[in-house]
Amino acid sequence: MKTVAGRRFLSSVVCMMALFIVPAGHPAADGSDGAAPRPLRIVAHRGAMSERPECTLSAYLRAMELGADIVEVDVRRSRDGVLFVLHDGTLDRTTDGSGLAAERTMEELKRLDAGSWFGQEWHQERIPTLAEVLAACRGRVDVLLDLKEQGEDYAAAVSECVRRHGAPAETIVGVRSAQQARRFRRLLPRTRQLAFAGAPGEIDSFLDAGVDIVRLWPRWLRSEGGPESVGRIRRAGAELQINARTGGLTEVLPLLRHSPDLLLVDDVAALQRTLRQVSRYRDTIGRLSSMVHVTSAEPAGYWISEPGAVTFLNRDYRMLELPGFLRGQPRIIFSGGHGHRVSVRFLKPAVVFAAFEYNATGDWSFPDRLAPEHFGWTLVAPRGYRGTSNAAVDGQPHYAAVYRRTFAKGETLSDMPPWWLCLGIVDTDTAAAMTQKPAPQPVADSTGAVADPFLYGRWAMRQRPLQVPKYENPQQWSAWQQSARTVFRRRLVFPFRDTPVVTAVGPPADRGTYSQQEYHVAAGGRRLFRFFRLQPAAVDGKESRPMPTVVCFMGHGKVAQILSEPDSYQHACAARFAQRGYLVFAMENVGMEPNVDRHLELDRVLRLDGYGWYSLLFAHQLILLDHVFSDPLVDGERVGTTGVSTGGLLALSAIALDPRVRAASIQGIFGSMRVSFIRDRRQHCSCGAIPGLLPEFDLPELALLASPRPLHISNAAGDGFRPDEAKRCIDRIAPYYAKTGGLEPVFTVPKGRHEYHFESARSFFERTIGPPTP
Repeated sequence: MKTVAGRRFLSSVVCMMALFIVPAGHPAADGSDGAAPRPLRIVAHRGAMSERPECTLSAYLRAMELGADIVEVDVRRSRDGVLFVLHDGTLDRTTDGSGLAAERTMEELKRLDAGSWFGQEWHQERIPTLAEVLAACRGRVDVLLDLKEQGEDYAAAVSECVRRHGAPAETIVGVRSAQQARRFRRLLPRTRQLAFAGAPGEIDSFLDAGVDIVRLWPRWLRSEGGPESVGRIRRAGAELQINARTGGLTEVLPLLRHSPDLLLVDDVAALQRTLRQVSRYRDTIGRLSSMVHVTSAEPAGYWISEPGAVTFLNRDYRMLELPGFLRGQPRIIFSGGHGHRVSVRFLKPAVVFAAFEYNATGDWSFPDRLAPEHFGWTLVAPRGYRGTSNAAVDGQPHYAAVYRRTFAKGETLSDMPPWWLCLGIVDTDTAAAMTQKPAPQPVADSTGAVADPFLYGRWAMRQRPLQVPKYENPQQWSAWQQSARTVFRRRLVFPFRDTPVVTAVGPPADRGTYSQQEYHVAAGGRRLFRFFRLQPAAVDGKESRPMPTVVCFMGHGKVAQILSEPDSYQHACAARFAQRGYLVFAMENVGMEPNVDRHLELDRVLRLDGYGWYSLLFAHQLILLDHVFSDPLVDGERVGTTGVSTGGLLALSAIALDPRVRAASIQGIFGSMRVSFIRDRRQHCSCGAIPGLLPEFDLPELALLASPRPLHISNAAGDGFRPDEAKRCIDRIAPYYAKTGGLEPVFTVPKGRHEYHFESARSFFERTIGPPTP
């Protein structure tokens, strides 16, 4: 049969692939012993969904034709109790119907067109029953059931359908709880089980319940504990499934480092092409995998150098020219711009060839702008590499210099530039034959270690203990907090000597659901800054009891971004809180007034006196908070602060310095300032190097000045302050929150990049300072 032959061919390809990704006896990237590589099996997500309408019989039949080992099936139940296959809970996206699918009978569901949304040629496709899919797959392909409901009746119906129409031994039941796993072990003892863990912390409970396979997401593998999660799965004797998407080369290569048993993809054919391409270089890359071990969580994989080869994992760049002796050589491939996060340990002596200094930005240069020679690299070809990135300068072909360096067994390659390119990693004998000269030996100091230069960036980023004293009772903790606040004010808050005067400017502006009043703050007759008071229309001109209040601090940009621009990265958050019924105060950052941005100039002017631009903002926020708590409509027991980026830091410092603030939502900036800012200092505004902030007032220490009052911390997946760093710092301060009677900070990781996430903040404030006034 064609399908069986295709599966046998693919199995032989992936068996070869598995043998060189983590060879027997070689330590795997996840820390397991890697002693028993198994064939990789392809799971067709919702069938061949890239070629056919998802979750239809045609999609599952096409997946079998392509040679998928397993098809994934989403199981729901109709109003009349029939099990059917559909991913979404609603009908709108993939049929010509609308509303909840579970509210229709199976007869009604069968009348819907489930294919035209994908292409008119599929207009005859219908929503299949689970029985139809199981019958079509029986004896041809294994079936992974993604159960969309819970409960004993639903489980019994699924089990009966599998026994009657499918093959239990060819079925994998996807479970979402240990309880569900035990239930199906009783109902379908011959089926395998796959754990749909909701978070890495849930893995152990599934393993204890005896599941056969655990599903991991690629983003989990990139987190600090990702490789350890793989190791736990291996040590328990379970298999690993990784959910991919496209099946393309740059997506799949980093995943193969973890030797998955199953890969789920949307495009089966693309994954097959990738695996065949990988298999083509099996022997070459096998040599590399025996020499190196990627120790960082950064996505990385093994590939080769040759004209036309992909350059980075995350960019559509290709190699154009490179020295002939490097063609076909194995290399480490990683994401462009993330080279400084890559760390590689050598399992035997090796020579690395690399390209540096491809442009003048400094991103292709070593830390502290030191030349490659300072780190033991030897120039091989001054104009050796050219690629589609930076391919020409002033209309002429542009090249990067190629260097080499010898690494001893046990040595680590790290502290590289954000942008560099690995062009080859070979053993020392091969390197000598390639370049017709012996490989230079590492220059060692008296201890035998390679004498790299002292890196001040590495010194600044080193992890240090929290600057928190030992204490035995709440009184001692409170005394430390008060003492630290005094030091912060003396060291970091600009010392205005004159008493501030607050003046309303003009009449309130009517914004429909709220009114907006502008205020100016002056000292010694000179204007310092301005802020805005947003009052819900429901209380305008009426006597009202004190209201829950949100103080919004803005990030870099203009104050309009928190007042009136929903499409900005700050999403008019102040206006939205006012529209929801909160009394809101919004502070403008001095130096970012309309039509001007002079905040860096202010920063330079103040630094000689040990202050900076943030010193002005800290002073202004304290003036604003005093005004807020004097407002008769403000409920002094229900005041929260919030903001993103600079605004997030101000929200944190506000709750740290003012015990009257009840709660704070800090977005886009939590973590260790010394780690996040210094690591990505070329990507952050230089104003973030706040004079005097460290060591006592790194952001975790500021958070402890707020304890036990509640915090919400939100670091988006694309933030410069990365979520894994934020979580590391939260884990460090959580015991102090518990000991002082508070709850661990609420932590959210929204999708996307650096922006304000309103709904998570709104939900947090409703729980902590209360819902808005009706």
